Amino acid sequence: MPHVRSRQVLPLALKRLKHSPIVAIQGARQTGKSILARELLKAVLPQAVEISLDVLSEQNLAQIAPQTFLARFAGAHPLIIDEAQKSPALFDAIKYLVDRSRVPGQYLLLGSTEFSHLQNIRESLTGRMGRVRLYPLISAELLNSEKKQVLDRNFLLKYSEHGGMPAIAFVRDPQARSDLIQDWVDLTCSRDIHQFKKLKLDSNLAYSILRECAVQDFPTQANIARKLNTDSRRIGTHLNALCELFVVNRIDPHPSGTGKSIYLLLDAGIAHFLGANLERRLHILLVNEKMAKNSYFGKKRNRYFYYRSSGKQIIHLIEDDIDDGVVAYQLFNREVVKIPDLERLKAFKKKNKTAQCSLLAPINLGWKDANISVEPWENLAK
Repeated sequence: MPHVRSRQVLPLALKRLKHSPIVAIQGARQTGKSILARELLKAVLPQAVEISLDVLSEQNLAQIAPQTFLARFAGAHPLIIDEAQKSPALFDAIKYLVDRSRVPGQYLLLGSTEFSHLQNIRESLTGRMGRVRLYPLISAELLNSEKKQVLDRNFLLKYSEHGGMPAIAFVRDPQARSDLIQDWVDLTCSRDIHQFKKLKLDSNLAYSILRECAVQDFPTQANIARKLNTDSRRIGTHLNALCELFVVNRIDPHPSGTGKSIYLLLDAGIAHFLGANLERRLHILLVNEKMAKNSYFGKKRNRYFYYRSSGKQIIHLIEDDIDDGVVAYQLFNREVVKIPDLERLKAFKKKNKTAQCSLLAPINLGWKDANISVEPWENLAK
């Protein structure tokens, strides 16, 4: 299959399996969790056995008789359980078995939601489970597949339209790709959000919220509620569910700025389908690249913000790196960059004196002024 490829998260997943009895690989629908487990982990872990709780009979057995369900796979190492969150009773049964034997690498749980109280899953695996978050394909993974060595402008623009969902990004026919994204959005809104039994969620409203996340300049809870003429608390409930499904990323305002949390779609290709402009799609790519690399390779968990000045000017991403300090990234859409265009970053640096600042623009050669780097768009994937 064209989308089966080495994922840069693989070493981290294997490391977690060597040290933890349970490992969870979590991420949105179709980010490649099952492919990663089936095609890549089994290549180096030949005793792995996979079972999916998308199969209703398996899901029911795991829920009503979880110990019996697990006993069928006693020789597996690890036992890979796809969509594990669909049988919450399984988690306590796994805890019981792991507490009797703390051998690393016993269970690999794949999930397209957070394992949280919204799924009636207690924190029974705290201290026993290592977590791995899987994001849409980042540029290095896509470039590897195309045997390119550098990120060029044409590739970046294609990446911003096709996105990084493995089963979608490599489909060449535009209509076929759109049909796949439509199916993805429909399943997310009509089926996935209804996994949260405690919440009364509306499929049509969820779809409208995703579109507003794609097209609004400031997609905050209040702004989305205002545009859809819906109670803000109801919008918040839907946004929380979409975050639990990893479909949107919540980005909080930097403490030195103003504003409320904004919500960005997980993938530029899906955002493009829902009407996002180029700046928004690049914003999503930037967030995906930085968060994924930090998750896959970072020794410590960085924090991510956006910055909004009192004049409502935006710096798209602030990366608070525990080791290297604060780095601010502003996207710019003009091909000619002048000194006055750096004022937003200069104002941020005045408040955050040790911050590194970068303006990413559609230019060919970079330059520097007052410790602010002006760099080509392509450098967002550095």
